[in-house]
Amino acid sequence: MLIRFCVENFLSFKDDVEFSMLAGESDEHPDHVHKVRDMRILKTGVIFGPNASGKTNLIKAMSFAQNFIRTGSLPTEYHELTPFLLDSESAAKPSEFLFEIQCGMGQCFQYFFSVDSQRVNKESLYEILPDTEHMIFERKTTVDGKTNIEFGKIPVLVTNDDDPMDFLPESCDPRVLFLTQYKRLELELGEQRIPFLAHIYDWFDQTLFPVFPDSIPAQGIGLGLMKDDDLERRLTELIDVFDLGIDGFTLQQIDFNAESDLPEDFAKNIKEVVEQIPKDTDQRAIFGRYGNEQYLTVDAESKFAAYKLVTLHHRPNDDRPVPFDLRAESDGTRRLLALLPALFRLHSGQSDHVFVIDELDRSLHTHLTYNVLDQFLTSSIKGRSQLIVTTHDTGLLDFDLLRRDEIWFIEKDRKNSSTLFSLEEFKLPDNMNIEKGYLGGRFGAIPILSILHEVGTE
Repeated sequence: MLIRFCVENFLSFKDDVEFSMLAGESDEHPDHVHKVRDMRILKTGVIFGPNASGKTNLIKAMSFAQNFIRTGSLPTEYHELTPFLLDSESAAKPSEFLFEIQCGMGQCFQYFFSVDSQRVNKESLYEILPDTEHMIFERKTTVDGKTNIEFGKIPVLVTNDDDPMDFLPESCDPRVLFLTQYKRLELELGEQRIPFLAHIYDWFDQTLFPVFPDSIPAQGIGLGLMKDDDLERRLTELIDVFDLGIDGFTLQQIDFNAESDLPEDFAKNIKEVVEQIPKDTDQRAIFGRYGNEQYLTVDAESKFAAYKLVTLHHRPNDDRPVPFDLRAESDGTRRLLALLPALFRLHSGQSDHVFVIDELDRSLHTHLTYNVLDQFLTSSIKGRSQLIVTTHDTGLLDFDLLRRDEIWFIEKDRKNSSTLFSLEEFKLPDNMNIEKGYLGGRFGAIPILSILHEVGTE
């Protein structure tokens, strides 16, 4: 689970901003809170703000950090490292990213790094304990590229008692995070030496899912082990929940070549899952790829099949359904169907994922957007997944749906730098119409519109 995320000097964020999933003191909607040791962590965060305020940039910051950890290279598929450019001093400084997360055996960690276009300047990892923080490692890189790493007392799974850290390289690539280099070393060794480092890397690799409206990630979402008809049944149930005016759907098999169509990191993930498939059953591992509505299955013998989602509609007085390609559906229907793999995991109530969806309400009716959040919060009572979204839909500003600490606003200050703040910071009556208050400008983070004068001609 995500506890806290901070970013400084990246895109529109000049100064340090903090987005927190820690619950406030309110006792409203107690089922929206997951308790981890002595912390109360929220399951949902909803971020409001006008266009160009920085909502997407906040998710881009998470996405950049995730891709940098995964790949080890600074340019990413979605964007490159870009500091705040509207200030000459900031443009020459590194960008900073901090995550506080819960992963592994309920442990909580704080991971931080500072990076510019030349090097990783600083990197650190601490375990968050009830009364203190325990340093796991701190890394600093000098201007000439020399890297120094200091380790705290950590358990290492080795047989060499004389030097338990002898498997680590003598030097660290100044342009690559140590966490990334450790993962590469672990793959070379074929075993884990510092288990919780693997848990932290896996959190970024397999738990955090930023979703942009126009992005199609290579990494699929594992939907579990099941039979094909189980998948169709569960997807049908989910489609029925949102009442899309579709009479049904079918999964139509399409051509697929695992060697050429599977990205390398996705193939590695699938290989690990295949090893868990029981040999004496007809269960298969199923993956959804949100953004293109495709589903991939693989059995215990590593035989693949790929399917695309096809909707079904009935003619009047005709029992035979008519198949529709998704291109024939409305923008809103296609948008929701593209999110089905994510919603599938969120609504299962069993997953441990952090989905961060930009523009949740894009092409969706306000009632449908409301229902997406409501259904997630209803079905996730026992789960540990989180749903964080940006939106313009003020219909979500409803205390019947959200706690006040789940509502965030983002806007730009006079220096054109994005600032972020929570509704929790305002003292409000419980019966206040917060949608009306927001639209009236009480909390800021709304568009400032110039007065347009009608110009006539004589």
